[in-house]
Amino acid sequence: ICHKIEVNKKIKKEIISKIPFNLTESQLRVIKEIEDDLNKETPMSRLLHGDVGSGKTIVALITLANVLKKEMQVALMVPTEILAIQHYNYFCNLFKNIEIKTVLLTSKIKKNEKENISKQIESGTAQIIIGTHSIFQKNINFKKLSYIIIDEQHRFGVHQKFQLSAKGCNPHILVMTATPIPRTLALTMYGNMNISKINELPAKRKKIETIAIPSNKISKINNSLKNIINKKLNAFWICPLIEDSEKLDLTAATSRYEKLKKMFGNNVGIIHGKMDIEEKKKIINKFKSKEILILVSTTIIEVGIDVPDATIMIIEESNRFGLSQLHQLRGRVGRSEKKSTCVLVYKENNLNEFSRKR
Repeated sequence: ICHKIEVNKKIKKEIISKIPFNLTESQLRVIKEIEDDLNKETPMSRLLHGDVGSGKTIVALITLANVLKKEMQVALMVPTEILAIQHYNYFCNLFKNIEIKTVLLTSKIKKNEKENISKQIESGTAQIIIGTHSIFQKNINFKKLSYIIIDEQHRFGVHQKFQLSAKGCNPHILVMTATPIPRTLALTMYGNMNISKINELPAKRKKIETIAIPSNKISKINNSLKNIINKKLNAFWICPLIEDSEKLDLTAATSRYEKLKKMFGNNVGIIHGKMDIEEKKKIINKFKSKEILILVSTTIIEVGIDVPDATIMIIEESNRFGLSQLHQLRGRVGRSEKKSTCVLVYKENNLNEFSRKR
């Protein structure tokens, strides 16, 4: 049996009233397409495509709210722990005054806490389950999984999607991606899926200025960072590795962090994959609340981090990144009406023809 899901107008209205911006025509159209699918006897199978920053998450959030009064469960699967933490914080904040139990499940959560969360999922107490690959592991059993949302779906294999959908009873499935896919290719990759497109960015967004500079001119960037600190805005500084590697001669996040800290003191923070989940949560919250203004990071922030006041993205050794990664990273800035810049730093003698094109 597929669970037919009608629109819960009360919860929907409440969520929309809390969003600090107006939804675009494109978002409203896509929400309607998804709601129409959810209200059918056959399970939804839909691909939602929208560029970085076009507002796919809020679309997913509004449509999943319909499930909640039915004592059904929704699973939101994302590729990175950082994105899972961000979605979890965002959802908890939006559902503050509504009685909804949201849980976060990632591999870094401590064993006893994980056991407690899996009991809540099994009993149905947990209604929204946000997590990484951890949510389709064998020992996780859902009571009534009716709707699955998969974010940045190209990061997951078909087998992983199947493992998750097998935990529900003919659940509705929405997969989201920011990677542009031509329709013919989409049909080959996803089979018989309906496709929804968000084809406009929220109002007042400015085009992100992208500049490339050789690493011997990196001191120029420091002046821009002084400006960021004076204006109380945010900046990302991306490095390809955590520790220095003599072999690869990559600038490590840790050494860059030390250098910036000498210049800008406690305004600088660092985040990377080896930190535990509580430490990551703390750093993200400090960055959003402006206790930290410059965040040095590895590529773990590539997908989904949303800090509206982040106006500068510096990508070191940018010639080593793929086009899709550069596009995703650049999408972390320019998420408000403020003018934003993405600075691609490269080592002059390392720039071949292909890197230059990218």
